[in-house]
Amino acid sequence: MKKYVVILLSVLSVLSLARAEDFNWTLAGQIVVQDGGRLKPLDTFARELVSDVIGKDKYESQNPVETYFRWMSDGERWADMPLIYLPKGDLRQELGLQDQPGSRFSIQDLHSKPRLMQIVMEAQEAQKAGEKLAFTQSKANEILHKLNTLSMVFQHEVPSFVPPRDGDAKTTEWATMPALLAKIERDSMNAVGVSEEMSSLGLAWAGMYHSVMDNRPDMFNTSADLFVSTQNKLLADQPGIEETASLEGTFNRLSPFFWARILLLAAAVLFGMSYSTRFAKLRSSALIGMVGGLAFYSTGMIMRWMIGGRAPWSNMYESLMAIGWTLVIIALIYELVKRDRIFGLAGSLMGGIVLWLAHYANLDRGINPLVPALQSYWLIYHVITILTSYGCLALTMVIGHIILIGAVKSKGQITPTLSRMAAANLHVMQVGCVILIFGILLGAVWADSSWGRFWGWDPKETWALITWFVYIAFLHGRSAGWLNWKSLAFVSVAAFPVVVMTYYGVNFYLSGLHSYGAGSSPGIPTEAFGYLILETIFLAWVSLQLKGRWGNPNAHKPTESQSTSLPRGMREPAGVNS
Repeated sequence: MKKYVVILLSVLSVLSLARAEDFNWTLAGQIVVQDGGRLKPLDTFARELVSDVIGKDKYESQNPVETYFRWMSDGERWADMPLIYLPKGDLRQELGLQDQPGSRFSIQDLHSKPRLMQIVMEAQEAQKAGEKLAFTQSKANEILHKLNTLSMVFQHEVPSFVPPRDGDAKTTEWATMPALLAKIERDSMNAVGVSEEMSSLGLAWAGMYHSVMDNRPDMFNTSADLFVSTQNKLLADQPGIEETASLEGTFNRLSPFFWARILLLAAAVLFGMSYSTRFAKLRSSALIGMVGGLAFYSTGMIMRWMIGGRAPWSNMYESLMAIGWTLVIIALIYELVKRDRIFGLAGSLMGGIVLWLAHYANLDRGINPLVPALQSYWLIYHVITILTSYGCLALTMVIGHIILIGAVKSKGQITPTLSRMAAANLHVMQVGCVILIFGILLGAVWADSSWGRFWGWDPKETWALITWFVYIAFLHGRSAGWLNWKSLAFVSVAAFPVVVMTYYGVNFYLSGLHSYGAGSSPGIPTEAFGYLILETIFLAWVSLQLKGRWGNPNAHKPTESQSTSLPRGMREPAGVNS
């Protein structure tokens, strides 16, 4: 084997006529690999690997492809380096791990803690018994997965680089590089002919491996180019593989969700500034920013759909992204039709926050194959309908915040601006309730086709219905005159934790048939707890500021001309105390 490698490296040295200035990691990232049940560019595998292991997008500002090659070329050295991200929490305390910079620990640090495997075994027993795993058990499973993944990277067992010569490359298992090199050596010893393509793959991979260790960018780039061209020959008769991999590479480089986040948050700032008479003309710029943000957002969602070959709302990360997407679409439609900046402000702000949360939360962002329970056309209709309703209710929550702040500033008096905001809040809540009940009914039809019953009081079903009853009760109270514009804004904010519980909490705290939607992440309980505290403080502050002014019958109402100037569907119901 050593003789074979020496010959290969000698050939590569001859091929490397010109010395490159840098390693071409982008070229190497175009290599197609098999991992996680699907084909993907090496660039995607490297990004997912780095994010999963260290909890950040990049390791020391390196291109993720570079990080992968550094790790796989010298596994013994990296085994002692603090790489694996484990934030503060019960698991760290139970393992007795001391604080480390960046909350990262080495493989040796974690292997030295026998309690880790004890927790994993306890988790396995709980799963066999059908019990919901504790956060500590879920986190221990994650850490074990990271340990195994890193060990396999060090041993070159993942990802699989070698496509099959025969059969469908999308469904047939690919070979790892150690398996290919062993086959080449075995066939050479037995005087069995080795195909030109397989020899070229072995040659190119050995060149990349050793050039990283020897810091030879010229040899690496030549080897990477040989590997990519050889793979292209092997996959030439496999339609769609190269096109999908190229599309995914473009998606990674474009980073559409990053630009969507920037544009939407900038639009939110401009919409807010446009409320000042001095900056009123900024509404046009804000609208352009919102449209641009939605364009990038939609591009990202459509590209994920094309890459995965399925609707991109199958796990926690994707469903969160879908909520933000539908939320911005609805807000933009309202903004264009009603021309009221509250929709643009609320939609841009919440859309940007959702994109920020989805990126920085500990969620699996991979485009993974569907679990069997979701392999149905109902995924397209039921799930997006439910998520759209959550988006509407999230909009009412943001609008409610803005109304309450405005009410405090006006000392409980209604103004034309607050009147329009209150009407918008009411209308969006009505739309959200209609979409939610429609989504629940679609879910019942899917449940009947999948599980043979329309309703089974599964926690997700039950909490969705609870959410609908809560908001429909508020709408009834508003219609009956029990709630005025301030009270409706207050409950729009106060009731949103019910939506959070239905969407997020049920997946992690209650066992049920919908728990697959959570993915492998144990969630972000600290952030959720912080949100509840901040919201409680905000509502308490509003209550104190508006004490004695919640139902003041002498508060000014909008004039008749102001009221009739509003579209019929957005006028305040008559006869309700302001």
